[in-house]
Amino acid sequence: MISGKITSAIMAGMISAAGLAVAGEDRSAPSAGLHGNIGMGMNVIPEYEGSGGSKTRVMPVINLYYGDLLFLTRMTAGANLLQYQTVQGVSITAGPLLALRSGRNQDANDALNGLGDIGWSLDTGGFVRFRKQNWQASVDIRQNLSDTAQGATVNFSTGMGLPLSTNLRLRPGLEATWASSGYMKTFFGIDALQSAQSGLARYEAGSGFKHAGASLMADYSINHEWAGFASLRYKRLLGDASNSPIVANLGSKDQLSAGIGIKYSF
Repeated sequence: MISGKITSAIMAGMISAAGLAVAGEDRSAPSAGLHGNIGMGMNVIPEYEGSGGSKTRVMPVINLYYGDLLFLTRMTAGANLLQYQTVQGVSITAGPLLALRSGRNQDANDALNGLGDIGWSLDTGGFVRFRKQNWQASVDIRQNLSDTAQGATVNFSTGMGLPLSTNLRLRPGLEATWASSGYMKTFFGIDALQSAQSGLARYEAGSGFKHAGASLMADYSINHEWAGFASLRYKRLLGDASNSPIVANLGSKDQLSAGIGIKYSF
């Protein structure tokens, strides 16, 4: 039987890999039936959000679509229930979503000792996406469903596909996330019990923008089905997230991730 820690590691790798994808990822596959891409890659990511250290994971990449309606990508499932195109040529899609929210193990880094584990949980919410030619922007709102005390996030992203040649395509992107007080207390706050167990000072984290960042992804087509990819993502923790003792004193406000892999499209 696979242990809980191994399962969490596999899922963390999947979400971390998906997190490196830039907003505006192309979906040029046929719209009818099941299509998408699957693959494997290697990521170097922070040991926890706010960590000054990094870890390496081998992980699967899964992006699946059924027609123009359903999708499973970035460990997020959703449905494009609203599809509309303006006279200016902007395609607007919106609908509900379900997403996994990654947890945190206190043994992932010495800075977390005594803070306890944060379990994996399920988010529910909705999204709106705007697309015109190679440009895309999106906003999604997510509220924790399985542990409502973990609060909500609002995620903003934008990106553009830039074809440099027949085989090579770059996708730069920008992102920012606002988090509720429940989320901030869970991942960056330190209550009285955690303070006593860890030796860190108590810290009350309130709502606000927790990070802003930029990313760059490159796709190189080997043939019609196979492609290699590489990605680089930087984000800067902001506000109460950046002032948490596990960030300001024991970690870093600057978070860098990188990945490389191969995927098969169908």
